[in-house]
Amino acid sequence: MSKLRIGVLAASMDQLRNWELKLLNDILTDDQLDFCAVLLTKPFAAPAAPLLGRMLYSLDKRVFARQPPYPAKQVLSRLRTRPVVNLLDGDDLSNLNLDVVIRLAAEPLADELLKSIRFGEWTLSFTETQSSTFDWTGFWEVKEQAPLTITAVNARQASETEPKTLATAAYNTKFSAALNGAFVEEKSVILMMRELRRLADTRELKVQRQERLKAKTAMPGTLDAAAYLFRLGGNVLGKIMIQARSRLGLDARSWRVHIGRGTVENFSPGQTTELKLADGMWAADPFLFRWNNEDYIFFECFPNNRQNAWISVAKLTDNKVELLGTCLRTSYHLSYPFIFNDGGDIFMIPETHQTNRVEVWRCTQFPLRWELYATTLEGQSPADTIMFRAHGQWWLLTSLSDHYAYMDHCSELYAFAVDGPALRSVVPHKRNPVLIGSDVARNAGRVHMVDGRLLRPSQCNSNGTYGYGLNIQEITKIDSDNYAESVVRLVRPDFMSGIVGCHHIDVLGDRFVIDLCKAK
Repeated sequence: MSKLRIGVLAASMDQLRNWELKLLNDILTDDQLDFCAVLLTKPFAAPAAPLLGRMLYSLDKRVFARQPPYPAKQVLSRLRTRPVVNLLDGDDLSNLNLDVVIRLAAEPLADELLKSIRFGEWTLSFTETQSSTFDWTGFWEVKEQAPLTITAVNARQASETEPKTLATAAYNTKFSAALNGAFVEEKSVILMMRELRRLADTRELKVQRQERLKAKTAMPGTLDAAAYLFRLGGNVLGKIMIQARSRLGLDARSWRVHIGRGTVENFSPGQTTELKLADGMWAADPFLFRWNNEDYIFFECFPNNRQNAWISVAKLTDNKVELLGTCLRTSYHLSYPFIFNDGGDIFMIPETHQTNRVEVWRCTQFPLRWELYATTLEGQSPADTIMFRAHGQWWLLTSLSDHYAYMDHCSELYAFAVDGPALRSVVPHKRNPVLIGSDVARNAGRVHMVDGRLLRPSQCNSNGTYGYGLNIQEITKIDSDNYAESVVRLVRPDFMSGIVGCHHIDVLGDRFVIDLCKAK
């Protein structure tokens, strides 16, 4: 199949921002896409932003959203080999035979020009939240304390009066508007690229909703900027207090493991008791495992947030534990000890993103001795990896951080068809990332098969909090061409006093373990 022919509509190629350069670079280097032309149009014509808003945006950006400059030379040198079409001079597009035009400028294509674009003009929803002097992407969500900041890929075709939404994603709102906007803009590149690859493969628009996602795009006024300044001050003060307590050894929050009775479909997180796993230590990411008719709990163990964690193990009898010791400790951070067996062999895939790879460890003497068995995804940044078998096929699910300025493992879920724990064959899913959104993507435990249904716990990172809550989601479709999930249940940290988060669950028989973040 021929490549998808793409044009990019911009006011200038001389003042591209980091996320725009990353998007153009990703298009230029993708084997399914053909960057055919640069289309030049009018600059932003929005009215000048209020003085207070411009000053606040500049300060906010300098303090909280500083980024290293993207290597623009290599992108621009390749762009100069593409034709430039100046629409202000009345140039025509029909001879370019474009499939998609990606609009980075405020001025949309004229209807006559749009008729020659097969799949229309595509925009990201925040294209409308910027002017030549002011970018207020992410502003309203921070000012109004929105739990999530939602962005969308919208498409407009010549036969339609209103754009339609092709895909949406929700991201955990940050404490600063400049940081929130810069983060969302960079992450939205992944959303746009996934939809372009989907179109290149299917040659059909997949529409999520027929009307455009409605977002608040109005430019903030002086009173809005003043109100935001007050909000930002409170957010910064809160972070300073947390850091001060941590430096004084008075950590404001700590993770603990609780145990209760219930299944992955029907558990009551408020009816649990705390497990005393390690004196003076935090404990999180618990996994249950049964071997030789005895039950064990493997968990992340760490003294504070400033040192690398390790993996410990305890034997579980009724609701009492016997700490057996450290089973895996390295020079790098370890967490999320996903443990499973394949026949007589026991394996663990701890979270090891600091090594830029997935590591599979095999047990040589249960439960305390392990050896490195296999690795994959070398050079990437995976986190919270799981494996499971469905319909005869092994699948690996992990969160990768495809980023330039903002490393983040909470917003995308990637799937790979693998041959088992040896990982000799690792085939990326053609719809990767199969899920996008900090409220649903990151794994929060193993996949459970219940009456033929695949139930996957996932983290709900929202309300400005990592590990705010967790979901139980059903994988309704998984094969080489498709991946789909639906949310069965959302658990918020409102079931017990004094907790501010819960982000992991595992189940064995009629018993479950969950981790809770407690405020001190």
